[in-house]
Amino acid sequence: MKRLVNLGLVDSSCTPTERINQLKSRINEDEGTFRQLEAFFAALGDVTRLRMLKVIADEELCSCEVMAALTLTQPTTSHHLGILERAGLLSSRRNGKWVFYRMANPKVKNLVTKGFSLVAETS
Repeated sequence: MKRLVNLGLVDSSCTPTERINQLKSRINEDEGTFRQLEAFFAALGDVTRLRMLKVIADEELCSCEVMAALTLTQPTTSHHLGILERAGLLSSRRNGKWVFYRMANPKVKNLVTKGFSLVAETS
């Protein structure tokens, strides 16, 4: 801590205990919140799932439509849609033997759209 004070990186009026408490206060969420956020970002960290989000962004689709659009097998499609649903990115409804998926929240669509825009800007 003394080294950080000498470098001017930490306020010298702050004791080490106070500084640690300041840092700890930044992460005051419970462990469950961190686990949910981890699942959320992990779900976004796969190209197949990103493609699924892109194709579902504008309309509710049956899992068979997603499967055909992305040229995937049924097990692969179900696996990835399940991850997206458990992460809170998609919601589903069943109609007989068909399962339809849609964005769980309009903000998810905005996030995905902005993500693609950001990547395009930085490329």
